[in-house]
Amino acid sequence: MAGGWLDAAADQSMILTWHKLSDDVADHGFFTGLPYRFLRRWFQRAYRRAAEAQPEFDAQVREGLEKLGALERERSSQLDRAADAFASILSCSAQTVSGGGARRAMGQLLYHLGRWIYLMDAWDDLDEDRSRGRYNPLDARFEGQARDNREYLDTTAAHSLRLAGSAASLLEVGEWAPVVENILYVGLPAVQNAVLDGRWKEMRDNIRRKPHERSL
Repeated sequence: MAGGWLDAAADQSMILTWHKLSDDVADHGFFTGLPYRFLRRWFQRAYRRAAEAQPEFDAQVREGLEKLGALERERSSQLDRAADAFASILSCSAQTVSGGGARRAMGQLLYHLGRWIYLMDAWDDLDEDRSRGRYNPLDARFEGQARDNREYLDTTAAHSLRLAGSAASLLEVGEWAPVVENILYVGLPAVQNAVLDGRWKEMRDNIRRKPHERSL
């Protein structure tokens, strides 16, 4: 039974990785996109096996990315539609959960977690997107004044975390309950504050450094 869960998770991870690499290839020119082309080719066989094992999930991810891509191409100012498109992709992962109630709860957990990720990523990428002339859903929504609407983003992102927590409380996760609660109620709110304060990139880079290279 555990093997089934692990196999499904591995297949879904590979499918998501493949489509992310495909998106990166589309977003870059020929030379700057070469690393992504190489990686996508490297994972091609593994992706095909995963897609054969979970064709419905693969189709749902593809459909969700097409919807999100269309909104990005039209530089949509409808922030909720863009966030919904991304969140819906993650929620598809819940389809392998057995039991209707548990599947719905997991779907809601993944949906609101995905929505939160999309909003935080948009804020974190704001300056880079502006400098490169790329679409950013927050700047589109607030007509270039996203930085003046931090309170709105803080409120709606925190609401998604609360809804994710409510969904998680309906799941039987056994000994993992303290870990899940710590992530949802402590870890992610701390990350949110760091992202909104502009400290997240520095913290992330510091974590990635070797221990002797980290600043005190």
